[in-house]
Amino acid sequence: MSGLTLTFRGDAGTIVDMSSLLPERLAGQTAEDIAGLPLPRGGGVTTVGEMFELSAGDAAEAMLIRPGEAVLHRVGAGMASGRILVEGDVGSHAGAGMSGGLLRIRGDAGDALGGALPGLPLGMRGGLISVGGSAGDRTAERMRRGIVVVDGTVGAYSAGFMVAGTLAAGGGCGPHPGFGMRRGTLLLGRRQDAVPDGFADGGTRDWLFLHLLRRGLEGTGSWFERAGTTRAHRFIGDLAEGGHGEILAMA
Repeated sequence: MSGLTLTFRGDAGTIVDMSSLLPERLAGQTAEDIAGLPLPRGGGVTTVGEMFELSAGDAAEAMLIRPGEAVLHRVGAGMASGRILVEGDVGSHAGAGMSGGLLRIRGDAGDALGGALPGLPLGMRGGLISVGGSAGDRTAERMRRGIVVVDGTVGAYSAGFMVAGTLAAGGGCGPHPGFGMRRGTLLLGRRQDAVPDGFADGGTRDWLFLHLLRRGLEGTGSWFERAGTTRAHRFIGDLAEGGHGEILAMA
């Protein structure tokens, strides 16, 4: 049986909270069952069937989301297992609090990708997020474990307050990367013009673990899977938090 496909058919610009539509929650349900589920939309609640055209398939296999011109927030937020593929852009908090599974976004992602949901102390705790476009501010904020790979740029304060895990951004990052970072790795596909605030220069060398990271990303088509080097300039920090995290800028 093939996976479940959801194709948006509402008005352009409609804001939808997708956090309830997770593979582990929908596994085994028919398209008719899923169509009747409540779905937060804008200032009210509608049903999945009102917002999406559904194809027959088991969400345990995979979920394919075609967002059209909708603004889909919290796609894959809290996901523990399974696969979600988005053919387009997503809004904020995609993959927030995720603990397992695979979330692939072919377009851009909004703020707090792989970060923490409001009121919760930790962000992503496992799994893999792959973004073909760019991502907004606070990407991988408070991340605890897992991998986020973004082919384009990530915004300000990305990897902020990171506890562990890896964020890899092929197009570089906005201001204040790694602010409050305790541990973990922010990997950048371009050189830094200056030493980031709160970090110390750690020199340039080849990094063995980057070979392992590339192996872990096989099949994703991400920028780092295609990178021809594992040589990077290291910055150590955030020094205010003990200096056990790192920013690696490809040399």
